[in-house]
Amino acid sequence: MTRQTIDTDKTTDIQQLYAAQPIFDRKQKRYAIALLNRSGAGVSTLLLSDAGLCDAQLQQLCADISAQSAVYKAPLFVALAADFVLSGRALPLAPDTVVLEPVIPPQPDATYIGALKTLKKQGFRLALHDIALTEAAAQQLLPLADIVRLNVLNSNLADTERYKAQFGRPGLLWLAEPVETDEQFAIFKALGCDLFQGYFLTKSLLVAGKKMEPSALKVAEIISCLFAAEPDIAQLSALLKNEPNIVMGLLKIANSPLYRRTRAVSSVKETVTRLGLELTRKWLLMCAVLSGTSPAAAITVLTRAYTAQHIAQQWQLSAVQCQQYFLAALISGTDLLFDIPSELFLRHVNLHKDIKAAIKGNRGRMAGALAIVRSIERGYALKLAASDAELPYIALYNQQLSDVQQRLLTLE
Repeated sequence: MTRQTIDTDKTTDIQQLYAAQPIFDRKQKRYAIALLNRSGAGVSTLLLSDAGLCDAQLQQLCADISAQSAVYKAPLFVALAADFVLSGRALPLAPDTVVLEPVIPPQPDATYIGALKTLKKQGFRLALHDIALTEAAAQQLLPLADIVRLNVLNSNLADTERYKAQFGRPGLLWLAEPVETDEQFAIFKALGCDLFQGYFLTKSLLVAGKKMEPSALKVAEIISCLFAAEPDIAQLSALLKNEPNIVMGLLKIANSPLYRRTRAVSSVKETVTRLGLELTRKWLLMCAVLSGTSPAAAITVLTRAYTAQHIAQQWQLSAVQCQQYFLAALISGTDLLFDIPSELFLRHVNLHKDIKAAIKGNRGRMAGALAIVRSIERGYALKLAASDAELPYIALYNQQLSDVQQRLLTLE
């Protein structure tokens, strides 16, 4: 087994243990990642506690955190229990790869404040929760904070505005969460919040009459060709003639150790022959989606699509129906991928009536599968416990998320 294989296996194991939720800035660019624990019931905040955590376990956990930071190319938010802060244990982490979120005790004493100051001296950034900052504690804690979380569910706008006016200072960033709607995003942005975490990214921020961008049109054309009753490989090659990034990504996959045989392939036709139509569909759509959107959006929508496809398989539907579930879920995410409504995208593809009914009319069993996956997404984003309807599919979603993240690593 090669070192590369070992590293790949380790990354997959890590992704199966943890979930990641992006934190965005005012321009909806990824600022950081909140690292969460996975379990059969959903996700929860990753919390480092001194209780029962030996040095070897701490080393391994921090190695996992560092690996995730490298995967996402962004700092990770990691929560510290009060006992860990007071333990004085050294964190084997590079300060620029994490933002620490210490749990504040009801009455933080001088010892606790001193421990936070030590972390600051070591170069770590601290994020504090507004709910833990009483007026008395705020005077001691806020000078140490780099970021303050504003819990949208537990405060009204007037309180938030007054809180920012009272405790704000230059350089202090304010993070609003959970931001679930476009309206919340707009309101808290107007209030001066700098960072946002929550479900709003999967909602469309659309302008009436918006036209299809070339990248979205290209994906629509590729879908129409790939999922035709008898795909025309010559037509597909022509579609990709002026898309070098997509073609290079596809050739990289076909020539990778996963599929390489005796000689390298150098054309779309050879790639389809080597991979077969099903694998070509999978990898080509991933390359096409990545060429026109952000990795965070691609991960969300591709995970949605593959989960819907596997739900159809669990329901013992036909291979054709499984493909339809995949496409419906993929197209339902065009608002996230291309900032356009799925109804507009549907006008440019010739697809089965059941797909259109699921997306446009929210009708049929396919729409039910999409609702399940969206509910799981929302639970991840808002850190909610899984509902009875979601529980049978949580493990399936976790596996598809891990698989999609691993495929993205393959394309880097």
